[in-house]
Amino acid sequence: MSTWVNRSFGTFFAACLFFAAATVFAAGTNTGWLARSWQTDDGLPDNSVAGIAQTPDGYLWIGTPTGLARFDGLRFENFPLNNLIDLPNHGIITMLRGRQGALWLAMDRGAVVELNGLSSRAYVDGLPKLIPDNLVEDGEGGLWIAYRGGAVFEIKNGKVMAVTTRDGLPEGDDICALTTDNQGSVWFAKAGQVGIVQQGIFHTRQRLDPLPMRLAAARDGGVWICCGSELFKYGSRGQLEKFGEFHPENSGTTPTVLFEDDQGAVWIGTSFSGLYRHDQSGFEIIPTSHERILSLTEDNEGSIWVGTFGGGLDRIRRRVIALEDTDSGLPFSSVQSICEAPDGTIWAVTQNGVLVQRIDGRWHSLPVTGQWPGDATCVAADTTGAVWIGTRQHGLFCRRDGQFIQWGDNSLLRGKTIHTLLVETNGDLWLGQEDPGAILRLRAGELKAFPIPTGSRIVRAMARDAAGNIFCGTSKGDLYRITGDKITDVTPRPAPQPASIRCLCATPDGALWIGYAGWGLGCLKDGHYTEISSDEGLYDDYISHIVADDHGWLWFGANRGIFKVRQQELEDFVAGRALRVRSVHYGRSESLPSLQGTFGDSPDVLHSADGRLWIPMQTALVVIDPGKLYENSGSPPVLLTLVSVDDRVAARYGGIFPNDKNVGDKIPDLASSKIKLRLPPEHRRLEFEFAALGFNAPENVQFRYWLHGFDDDWVEAGAQRTARYPRLPAGDYLFEVTACNSDGDWNKTGARVVLTVLPFFWQTWWFRFSALAAFTLLVVAIVRYVSFQRLHRQLRLLEQQAALQRERARIAKDIHDDLGANLTQIAFLGELAQQDRGEPDKAAERVGKISTTARQAIKSLDEIVWAVNPRNDTLAHLLDYAGQFAVDYLRLAGMRCRLDFPELIPARELSTDLRHNLFLVIKEALHNIVKHAHASEVWLRAGCTEQSLEVTLEDNGCGFNNVPDDALADGLRNMKQRMTDIGGTCLIESRPEVGTKVVLRLSWQKKQVEHSFNGANGKSDAL
Repeated sequence: MSTWVNRSFGTFFAACLFFAAATVFAAGTNTGWLARSWQTDDGLPDNSVAGIAQTPDGYLWIGTPTGLARFDGLRFENFPLNNLIDLPNHGIITMLRGRQGALWLAMDRGAVVELNGLSSRAYVDGLPKLIPDNLVEDGEGGLWIAYRGGAVFEIKNGKVMAVTTRDGLPEGDDICALTTDNQGSVWFAKAGQVGIVQQGIFHTRQRLDPLPMRLAAARDGGVWICCGSELFKYGSRGQLEKFGEFHPENSGTTPTVLFEDDQGAVWIGTSFSGLYRHDQSGFEIIPTSHERILSLTEDNEGSIWVGTFGGGLDRIRRRVIALEDTDSGLPFSSVQSICEAPDGTIWAVTQNGVLVQRIDGRWHSLPVTGQWPGDATCVAADTTGAVWIGTRQHGLFCRRDGQFIQWGDNSLLRGKTIHTLLVETNGDLWLGQEDPGAILRLRAGELKAFPIPTGSRIVRAMARDAAGNIFCGTSKGDLYRITGDKITDVTPRPAPQPASIRCLCATPDGALWIGYAGWGLGCLKDGHYTEISSDEGLYDDYISHIVADDHGWLWFGANRGIFKVRQQELEDFVAGRALRVRSVHYGRSESLPSLQGTFGDSPDVLHSADGRLWIPMQTALVVIDPGKLYENSGSPPVLLTLVSVDDRVAARYGGIFPNDKNVGDKIPDLASSKIKLRLPPEHRRLEFEFAALGFNAPENVQFRYWLHGFDDDWVEAGAQRTARYPRLPAGDYLFEVTACNSDGDWNKTGARVVLTVLPFFWQTWWFRFSALAAFTLLVVAIVRYVSFQRLHRQLRLLEQQAALQRERARIAKDIHDDLGANLTQIAFLGELAQQDRGEPDKAAERVGKISTTARQAIKSLDEIVWAVNPRNDTLAHLLDYAGQFAVDYLRLAGMRCRLDFPELIPARELSTDLRHNLFLVIKEALHNIVKHAHASEVWLRAGCTEQSLEVTLEDNGCGFNNVPDDALADGLRNMKQRMTDIGGTCLIESRPEVGTKVVLRLSWQKKQVEHSFNGANGKSDAL
């Protein structure tokens, strides 16, 4: 039983502690400080943050028990240290930014790591394996390390030296707190002693209670001392001043870290009671995500960063946007109408119809009475102090001097529900109702109606412009302008595309700004109308509230929350001087929940006399103090963080972190401005990643980039932090990126990288030169070839013409020599026969000779016809004709002729010239046999292969010893010459009393083939 009670009590106690801590942090959201937390769910490697430091490039470095991370405001990037220091050192206990920009890390096993780019190194030898507590760097660059247990070591010029009691270090196991003043001198606090280190010797300057102490440098000289829960300052002149004492909520609380910010306020982190801040007004507790504080630092923008033990990383800054809801006294979280009376009282109507007023920072509801029915819809105050209230069912009320008065006859209002009230400076009151058929004006107690078409539905918004015109917008989308006693429909959007109007806002420059449901923002100025939507940079297209502040911004309440746009940018867009506007959204960076604007009643938004803006949202009333908004001191630094080609890293920003020694190919560091990247020609895509190191509202940082050589102008990237490109042509490129902060200040320098896309080999100069040379040679060769071909064609044509002429000459010669001679002889014999008619016998002899000569002439003519007939241009026809000629010719001479031809004669074409010359050689050989051989038998043989033709004539005549070479041997010389002309040979062999053998050999070579074709062409021409 007792065990159960104890266990239950322990569980209950733990739950109480948890909810108490959560309540402290939640309650802190209603204070003047804004705390934003990042934890492991957001990418933080560990929820215990032992060290925080911002390096000169703007990155925030986070040291945790599980390693080191780099933060750019949106993303955490882990950096393993195993390339610098071996296990078991892996966790970071504390860290320090050095005077030259290096980052010092004190590891959990006593080692120290210096991160300084290529000069990074680890110090292990000579250092104790104890847990470090704090680090400081003196003015000469020496690093001092204080360990738990009281030990102190110094690293100077790469050497490790132990500090002992001989150097004046106080004895004991108490932790020695260290800091450096603004002169670079080292101060210490240990065991109640506070002092300075001079020339390596510890000199005690002040003695305090022996309580845990922390030190911090004072901006104006000297040091701050937190001893227990008391805060002291030891001035540069040696005086000790006490600044009070804070009161920790939990026992056992000790100071863990001490820090003075740029404004001179002192921040004290404690072990169990959270974070305290001290300024001239005293101490205040600052909300954090955990009560145990491990580290503190201030960034370049003035935000305080807090490392907690288990609560993650917190950013602390003053709250400028507050939410007022039921915790602030509102009876209902949602407000639909709000105004301010001349006495500064703020009046509002909640969505459940309750009328409330704000007194001394708290809201108070006005109860329902006999004078006040309590169903309010809208509220407006005039210059006399009267407050006018529209209701749902009870018409119009006026509250004056604490009394409610119902105005006149409600039947004159033409409608039941009043949604809009507008008070002019002259006291006129304008009323807009639900489906009223008219807009009403109350002047000096008289009500005047300005008719509008039926079906206009609800008059939601009214505004008075700089010229005194009254504009009224309806839920149907109609816009009316009332000038004097005249009402005009000035609806800017065409009838087929009506857009519901939610709100109106008139600015001193004469512009009327119109908030639409789904169509963004409209501007009607000097008779010209312009629309701006999310496509042009507006954060949301559903605009419920518009209000101008005193700093040149228009603020908007929309479906997606609160945002603002510079009025000058809007005017530039309307005038055509800009293509986009830049919206600044306030959401998670201000620890705001998801907000959505209310709409339907007016006045719907308030710019109070103190400059604050009051914007009703569905879950709270947003109160903004633009005057306290953090004004950025300058544009954020911009860095190129990664260049990848086809998903492979081509270059990476390392900064103080050295390149990975295990990577085979050294990856270029984008921190260097001298690098030039070389991309392979076959790459498919190129990606750039970049960051702008602004931590106040990183989601509102806007980027633009330009790849010179590819883009024509700047590419507006918005909040996107990557740029992607397809494969780039070969050439030189320059990539530039810049960014602006939420105030629109663009970084003038930006970041850039030069890259060269290498050409394919066919795109190189040498290849192009070679290709040009080859092309030139090819053209020359083609021209030469064509010229030679043309010349050859001309030569062949000339040869053909010459062959034709020769053939004609031969034919003429044959006709003249043979046929002409025979005809002449016939004519001569005919004349003789005519003379010999008286002598019949002699005349008969003459006639017989005439007959013989005529047969010879016919035979000669037959030979001529055979020679020129193209159908005979084959080897078979040649052999057949030559064989028949030999048989007939030798029979007349009384000789026997034997033929020996192949059974299958190859089908080979012969030119006319070749065939004719070969036949004449055979004929000449037969003639010589008949005339000189006295033979009785002659053999004519023919042999044909794929390579040659061989014709042999052999007789059994008388023969001879030597081939004659006299004037009577012209026939033999002619035979050889003819064979030589057609590319053949003529061989004559003879032996007395044996006979003679003539061998005609013709090879089927290219020359004969060409000869054949040329001859054929010539023959065709002849025919």
